[in-house]
Amino acid sequence: MTLDAEPRPPASGRGWPWGARWGLPSGILLLAFALRLWRLGDADLWWDEALAVWAVRKGLAGVTLWTASDVHPPLFFWLLWLWTRLVGEGEFALRSLSAAYGVLTVAVVYSLGRLIGRATGHAQLVGGLAALLTALARFHVWWSQELRMYVLAGLLGALSLYLLLRWLDAERTAGRTLSGSPSATVPLILCALVSAAALYTVFLSAIFLIVQNLVVAYALLQAHGDIQRGRVLLKWLVAQAAVAIALALWLWLAWGRMRTWSVSEPLSLTFFLRLYATLLTTGVSVDIGRYTWALVPPAVVLVLGAWQSLRSNSCRDSVARHGMLALLLTLLVSAVLVYLSTMPRALFYTPRIEARYFLPFAPAFWLLLGWSVALIVARWRVAGWACGAALVVLSLVFLPGHYEDRYRRDTLRTMVRAILSQAEAGDAVLLDSGGRYPLFLYYYEGSGGSTGLSKDLWRPPMLTVSQSEDRLTPEAVDAALSRIAESHGRIWLAEVDVQQTDPERLVARWLAERYDKALALGYGANALRLYDPDGSPPALSDLGYAPQHRVDAPAGTGGYLLGWELPLSVYPPESTAYVTLLWERLPQEAVTVALRNAEGQLLATRRAEPAMEPARQRQQLDFPIHASTPAGQYAIILSPAPATGERLGSLRIVGTRPLPKAGAPVVALGVYLGEDVILEGYSVRAERGPIERGVWPGERLVLDLHWRAERKLQRDYTVFTHLLGTAHNPRTQGPVWGQHDSQPADGGWPTSQWFVGQTVVDRHVIPVDAGAPPGAYRLEVGMYTWEDGQRLGVTNQAGVAIGDHVLLEMPVEVREP
Repeated sequence: MTLDAEPRPPASGRGWPWGARWGLPSGILLLAFALRLWRLGDADLWWDEALAVWAVRKGLAGVTLWTASDVHPPLFFWLLWLWTRLVGEGEFALRSLSAAYGVLTVAVVYSLGRLIGRATGHAQLVGGLAALLTALARFHVWWSQELRMYVLAGLLGALSLYLLLRWLDAERTAGRTLSGSPSATVPLILCALVSAAALYTVFLSAIFLIVQNLVVAYALLQAHGDIQRGRVLLKWLVAQAAVAIALALWLWLAWGRMRTWSVSEPLSLTFFLRLYATLLTTGVSVDIGRYTWALVPPAVVLVLGAWQSLRSNSCRDSVARHGMLALLLTLLVSAVLVYLSTMPRALFYTPRIEARYFLPFAPAFWLLLGWSVALIVARWRVAGWACGAALVVLSLVFLPGHYEDRYRRDTLRTMVRAILSQAEAGDAVLLDSGGRYPLFLYYYEGSGGSTGLSKDLWRPPMLTVSQSEDRLTPEAVDAALSRIAESHGRIWLAEVDVQQTDPERLVARWLAERYDKALALGYGANALRLYDPDGSPPALSDLGYAPQHRVDAPAGTGGYLLGWELPLSVYPPESTAYVTLLWERLPQEAVTVALRNAEGQLLATRRAEPAMEPARQRQQLDFPIHASTPAGQYAIILSPAPATGERLGSLRIVGTRPLPKAGAPVVALGVYLGEDVILEGYSVRAERGPIERGVWPGERLVLDLHWRAERKLQRDYTVFTHLLGTAHNPRTQGPVWGQHDSQPADGGWPTSQWFVGQTVVDRHVIPVDAGAPPGAYRLEVGMYTWEDGQRLGVTNQAGVAIGDHVLLEMPVEVREP
């Protein structure tokens, strides 16, 4: 585990038991390993990650030349190129390289903490706590699960500081004994190599070089005969010259190729510092104003540690003194230079501020916390351990938030399969996505873990109108598509994030004017269209495509099902499960695909229409997952069943929001809306207390409606709730003084997904108009179809029609403001 042996016994003279000395770091490493592997592959690649995969697919020489024209140096991409050849391109496999860098960083932090903390008498505590805070830090876990170079830069930066301190300590020992042992130079050689590697990872790693030089300058100025200044200075200058030469070799290749552009935005220094502090403490980069309280515990620990350091002169040991200076300078210099690097300028790339730029320097913060806690423990044992425990608890509070929305979504996998399962010779795939093309290519050209498709499967050529982030113009579209149309028959148009560069849909309009649209499919904000000169619907390809799940059995009347597809098995809220049927012969009657839970309750059905003539076709059925769709395992049922059985497979819905838990309604009703929906009753209260106390203008009412469907509903209805008064409201041009319309559960569980016979608690929060005059008010509720505004009729328990709304009996008193 450790990279060093303890240079000398703790100042206190008390050593740690063997089990604690080796068991503690091993346990921390295992914890770090587990946290970085947990759900590692459960998130889709984002654009920067896909760009890295696209780059290494160019080969070692190709990715080297590409990085020479990019804003990042090549080491991360060289290592990734090698890694993909060993493990493949699945999300988990790719990111496991970053996870490994993250675990190694924890090991280096432990060793660096022990080295710096030896003067406190609690070296094991400094190293152990700093390593534990690094292992638990949401910020560090976050970027250890991203396919980016910043964790590698942090690992190399921390290692370079460790090697620098070991070298200075070795030179001090050699100076006292007047020996010139070559072994004293080994840490310096390694430090130079690691520093050069850091610069070849991220140019911001130059901050570590600045810190190193400042620490060496301080060591030479403060030397009192225990360091041979001339020899040390010469060695250092030679090492720095070697690093400079290594960097110059890369700049010689890249200079003139690197692009210069700016995406920086104005940023106040105050916000910058708050963002830096919040990231280090919580790992959260949005709504940072909500987490100001979290900055207090580490600030208190650092202040107490600094005060105790001054009182105890704990930096009398040179390694501790140099180490603390290195940590402080790392945080200070990084803050200054990261801030300056985001200011607009004409030379090189000018980025907007991003959380990842702080990550390489974050271990210095956790090391400072470990140092401070050790000093507090040395003075006030119980208070010190309490401070350490508080820091660990703070990390544990924020860490789970990193995993909350870590789910994959099928935004491109089914789209790619739709193309490849129906592709013909002479086709072309036209991507309208601007600079987002690497993300599409990751799935389109991928295999194995990314798509489950064979690498050898034939694919139509993928073309782009533009690979720029600039908006398309009609002239550019006409020039590009005229050339493409001359060389290809059918054109598959894949619109991915098209609103970024083609919000007017210029490409789709150009194609629609010249071709018939043979197919149109939607995938959330993305879309796929097939343009064919003859307008013929596509048939299944005979170019080697195989279904994801084979069936090969008769299904329906006269139909024969080759297989079915569902690229993912787990679906979070606000995603869609695309169940696809691949037919050798389409049946002569409709078949249905249904989702049923473990209790046999029907969630949703989709109807696959028959064909007039048998044909090899693909049918895609979309099952949206809403915010409150009940979580659980669902069987995918095909009816009429094929010879192999009705159950095709299953999917799992996770992470959805449960409906409000409420007991029986305060007021029972039992009225019907339409023929199939019963309003069992309701409960109403003011947001701040019981409804009997009344409500003030500007306050909100909370209305819980208890619904039940007697039969499976085929339509999605919108619920309306109105607060009605006797006075005229000029804002609504009527008696309505409060209103909330939405599908049930704030759109989270549409009526078409309701389980038959199950009560649905549907909460509506109704704002009372700030100008509502005091007096008695009534609530009315009902349902309507969004498309035409048609309300459902209401009948009472006696079967008598009473209109198109329900007037609730419980009065609402609006009080004098």
